[in-house]
Amino acid sequence: MTAWGGVGAVLCCLACVSSQGAPASDYLDDNFLYEMRSLLDNPESWRGVSGGGHPRAMERWGPGIQLGQVSGVSVDPQGRPVIVHRGPRVWDQRMFNATHHYQGEEAAIGEDVVLVLDPESGSVVRSWGAGRFLLPHGVTVDQWGNTWLTDVALHQVLKFTPGGDEPQLALGEERIPGSDNTHFCKPTSVAVASSGDFFVADGYCNARVMRFAPDGMLKDTFGHPAGRDGSPSALYVPHGLALDETLDALCVADRENRRVVCVRAGVREPEEFGEHLRTLQDPYHGRVFDVAASNGALVGVGGSEGESAAMGFTADLRDGQLRDTWRPSRGFHNPHAVALSREETAIYVAEIGPNRIWKFIVDNNGKGTRPMY
Repeated sequence: MTAWGGVGAVLCCLACVSSQGAPASDYLDDNFLYEMRSLLDNPESWRGVSGGGHPRAMERWGPGIQLGQVSGVSVDPQGRPVIVHRGPRVWDQRMFNATHHYQGEEAAIGEDVVLVLDPESGSVVRSWGAGRFLLPHGVTVDQWGNTWLTDVALHQVLKFTPGGDEPQLALGEERIPGSDNTHFCKPTSVAVASSGDFFVADGYCNARVMRFAPDGMLKDTFGHPAGRDGSPSALYVPHGLALDETLDALCVADRENRRVVCVRAGVREPEEFGEHLRTLQDPYHGRVFDVAASNGALVGVGGSEGESAAMGFTADLRDGQLRDTWRPSRGFHNPHAVALSREETAIYVAEIGPNRIWKFIVDNNGKGTRPMY
């Protein structure tokens, strides 16, 4: 993105945010407004902070094959991006009835929906998942190489061991939505801690984040479906999760509330799970679809071609301030998921319509790449 493109985006955001009036005291709108004005006054600051750099798109990178709706992306322990797409199946208004039961094609998607890509070329090095999924949504590869997938039509969370084609762990009752402790309703995302505990964003119906032990036993929940009452726990489609254990922070892309809510993950002190840390409210006057985090750096994607300029953004979890915004030279259309490489030198963004996967490298003023923070 050029400096003038960034300035234009800032102007749009300033106009939109200013029109909303004074924010609630526990939100960070004032910080975001200050940062955007600073970026406008000093375009060079879009290059990043704390020794980092500005994400730059590799325009010719990608698998070179036709993809379905690319709904999720993660990075495995070998540094390879892993994506999930839906092949010929398209999620539209006919897919679910009023009680959230799946109304689409009965058969599972017949082609491989999970693709492991070469980080340098983007070419496919492994694919799997044919005949297993109805409408996959999120993918997470943990530090041991296990692959976790959510399926909004199955209403399940599935864990696959490295190289495995059958789930080692399946949570939720297949095709049955629910709101009790043993059911999900269109779960969206998973984050996994080094202890083996994992978190599930549930999701399109239940507006909660659930914490589980490694064996799948429920330990705790956070959130309630109060829509837009303004409290940190009033979630409205928790759509993505990011875990930063260095800060004991679990961040939720609270999509329809247009914000990122960060709470204590409880990795250090389990009884602190769900305690509010900070809220990044309305960073781009558009919905926030997904977030990723590492060592105090938060990256996210938000907006769409139908609501506002779609953008990637970088923020500092320590103070909640916006540090950078980024997008390809041709812009985003509908970014849906984001992942950060373990070395923090690459960012991957999945888009739905057009269906594609982007790779960004962190460019430190043209002097190569190194961690953002």
